[in-house]
Amino acid sequence: MKFTAEKSQIADSLQNAAAVAERRQTIPILANLRLKIVSGKLEVAATDLEIQVKAYCELLKVEEEGETTVSARKMSELCRSLPDSENVNFELKDGKLTVSSKNFHGDFATISADDFPELEVNEDQTNTTVMSGALKRILTKTSFSMASQDVRYYLNGLLLEHSSGELKGVATDGHRLALSVSETKGGGPEMRNILPRKAALELAKLLSPDETPIEMLVGPTYIGIKTDNLNFASKLIDGKYPDYEKVFPSGEPLPMVVGKETLQSALSRASVLSNEKYRGVRFELSKGALKLTANNPEQESAEEVLEVDYNGSDLEVGFNIGYLIDVLSSLEEESVMFEFYGEDSSCVIKEPSSENEVYVIMPMRL
Repeated sequence: MKFTAEKSQIADSLQNAAAVAERRQTIPILANLRLKIVSGKLEVAATDLEIQVKAYCELLKVEEEGETTVSARKMSELCRSLPDSENVNFELKDGKLTVSSKNFHGDFATISADDFPELEVNEDQTNTTVMSGALKRILTKTSFSMASQDVRYYLNGLLLEHSSGELKGVATDGHRLALSVSETKGGGPEMRNILPRKAALELAKLLSPDETPIEMLVGPTYIGIKTDNLNFASKLIDGKYPDYEKVFPSGEPLPMVVGKETLQSALSRASVLSNEKYRGVRFELSKGALKLTANNPEQESAEEVLEVDYNGSDLEVGFNIGYLIDVLSSLEEESVMFEFYGEDSSCVIKEPSSENEVYVIMPMRL
């Protein structure tokens, strides 16, 4: 195998695939990328046996076809550090991959590509077309609410739901919920699947934020995403996702609107008192004012009063400060709307002018 590539192009392909490579190295080849010449392009593949990424890169020159595997970490870090203007030469010789540019020369150990595990998707799949930016937004706006090691394994993932021209993403860890909705063009079949946590996080990084159409292929146990220069496949979580509609509180809401940055700054100051075991902040609402109070087991306390747009009855309710900060970080408008339903009920958080993203946070007893 012998070829030449532009540094900028191959560095992106290597980095996109390397994120999926298994870092724990229980099986050595899973820490490697497979480099393979396919139809004059370089295919860079990585897998952890649950997810597979294939990134494609245009080449300047192919002198000899072939395939091999090489360390994902070393190869992606090396190519990223080379000067942007340079071309990079690769040659497989005597079991070593030689990488060279204008002033650099290195020889890297390889493992035969014959041992590289291919994620075979042998099942009927339905496909639908969605916009790359829309799917990226849904994943980015909800993934922080996924559980990470919950015994309810279906919560360690993100629900993707497609119906009636809408694509929805839902994530919950049982204490908070995030919902993001985007319209899809051209309809497509209905689907309801749970994307594993790692797959959701990695796919969000890989997708471009623009309105490029991408193909989404869904089967009983796998999901696939295809773009011009990327193929992504992941196993799905086999389970029944809870009825998230029941999480939304009912009744007449008490709305409050506050400047996002004002509240973020105040919560940031209050969080100085919190630790891993104690993350509570108390909201005390009265007409036109929100009083934030934070305490900790060391008998330390802090309070701050903010001007807000609120005309409801007096209300006291506690929340996890980390959950509030996560939600505020994902919102884009200058103001944020809270809808309160009582001292023992969850609150709903969203942007005043949009229902595309909605967040629910359960109260804390303080």
